[in-house]
Amino acid sequence: MGYRSGRYGRGNGDPTSSFMIIGIIIVIFIGIGIYHYLRKKKIREYCEKNRLTYEDSPVSMTGYSEPFDILTHGNSSYYSAGMYGTRGDIELNIVDYTYVTGYGKNRHTHNYTLCQLYREGTQFPCFFIRDENAFFDSIGSMLGGQDIDFAEDKTFSDKFVLQGVNESDVRRFFNNKVRRAFVRHHQKGNCYESKGQCFLLYRSGHCSLEGRIAMLNNALKIFNEISTTNYENSMGDIPRNPKYYG
Repeated sequence: MGYRSGRYGRGNGDPTSSFMIIGIIIVIFIGIGIYHYLRKKKIREYCEKNRLTYEDSPVSMTGYSEPFDILTHGNSSYYSAGMYGTRGDIELNIVDYTYVTGYGKNRHTHNYTLCQLYREGTQFPCFFIRDENAFFDSIGSMLGGQDIDFAEDKTFSDKFVLQGVNESDVRRFFNNKVRRAFVRHHQKGNCYESKGQCFLLYRSGHCSLEGRIAMLNNALKIFNEISTTNYENSMGDIPRNPKYYG
């Protein structure tokens, strides 16, 4: 009798647990939707109070039309929650950026927050900087990955992976003052790209308003210090799609 009742219980099952799971999933999705709505509302209100423009579509910056490496990834991409404006003679934009790789079951979504700065008259070589991972990057170096090191500055070289389209230009630009600026103001998780007159700081995830303000302050500190470095580009035309690896 006990055996048969046990089989009966398993065969019919109790739907309560299934309803609970479905309910929890629905509540989670609603919570995520509310969070993103309130987050964008907070960003929009900040823009209104600080003479910035809020747009969900990308806005071109003066004198800038070529894509950074991060903007060329994936098979589709989109922007949202953009903050656009100026700080003195610097044009800025901070946006949510999402790109998609793969299809079907192999489809993956990658979320970033981008902070881009532009000032007329500045000139940078094409370079890319990120945090160094001692173990994985040592393997990458053995496989041919680029990392521009400075024998005279172990602190900088141990902290960052530095890559560039033209290594001699990058080495010439990264004098002691430029290297110190990145060491002093860098926040873990930030990545940096530069191309001609534009400077880009980005990090994984869609940051809160407070995170965006921290990114902007970090980018402005570095940008203002490195843009005073006298540098003449020897590369001629800047490559349309610079590629960095590792």
